[in-house]
Amino acid sequence: MKDKLDTVPPEVYTRDYYEQHCQGHTEFQQSHGGVIPDRLRIPLTAAHVSAGMTVLDVGCGRGEILLQTARLGTRSYGFDYALPAVEITMEALKGQPDHMRILAHLSNAQRLPYPDQTFDRVFMLDVVEHLYPEELHRVFCEIKRVLTPTGKLIVHTMPNTWYYAVGYPLFRLVQRLRGRRLPSDPRDRWQYKEVHVNEQNPVRLHRALVAAGLTAKVWLQTTQSYDEEPNPYVRLIMKALVTLYPFRWAFCNDLFAVATS
Repeated sequence: MKDKLDTVPPEVYTRDYYEQHCQGHTEFQQSHGGVIPDRLRIPLTAAHVSAGMTVLDVGCGRGEILLQTARLGTRSYGFDYALPAVEITMEALKGQPDHMRILAHLSNAQRLPYPDQTFDRVFMLDVVEHLYPEELHRVFCEIKRVLTPTGKLIVHTMPNTWYYAVGYPLFRLVQRLRGRRLPSDPRDRWQYKEVHVNEQNPVRLHRALVAAGLTAKVWLQTTQSYDEEPNPYVRLIMKALVTLYPFRWAFCNDLFAVATS
C-alpha cells in the first residue's frame, strides 16, 4: 500500500491549468460550457442520459458535464478536490437557467459523501490518469457503491500508453524527416506532465474496472481533429491510423469505458 502522501496535491491544479491547458478551454471561454469538445461529447452520448436521472461528475473540472446533463432534465452533482475547479464551475453556472438542478462542491473521490445506490450515471472524465493505482481502485469501488443497480459509469482517459510506446516514436520519426523535431518523451510537450501518475491502455483500464467489481466495455476513439496538420494527405493518413483496426491500438490516444455494477 502506498503512503498517504503519495497523491497529486490539489494545489497543482491552478486556474491556469483549467483555463489554458485542459482540452476544450477555448470552447469553454467562448460558451461558458454551452459548447463541449469531443472528449466530453462522446461520453455524454454514450451515457444515454434522460430527464429525471440523478447524475454525478467525479472531478468536475470546469463544470461542462454538470451543465449539459442538467439541461437534459437531470439532478446533477459534481465535485472536485481542487478549489479552483469548483470556483470556475460555480462562476460558469451563475445565471444559467438550469443551475437550480446542479450542486457542485469540494470533495475527495476516495470517500464519496453519498448514500448507496444514489446515481443513475457517474462520469469520470480525465481523472483516472491523475490517481495512483491504489487511489483509483478505492474510487472505482466507491463509484460502484453509489451506482443504482441499472446505473452506468462513463470514463474517459488519455494518453494511451500503447500510443506512447509504439505510435509516437513512429510519428516523431516522420516529423523529423519533415524537418520538425519533437522530444523523445511525448510527455515533455505538456507543461503539467507531473500530474499524470497512472496512464492507461485498454487492457490496464479494463482490469482496473473489473478489479472493483464492475463489468466494463473499453474502447479507443479519437477526439483529435488534426486540423493543425496543413498537408491534407498527411491529415488523411493520420485520421486513418487512429480509426482503422488494428492501427488504432497503437495510434489512437483516447480511451473510453462504460461500466456497470
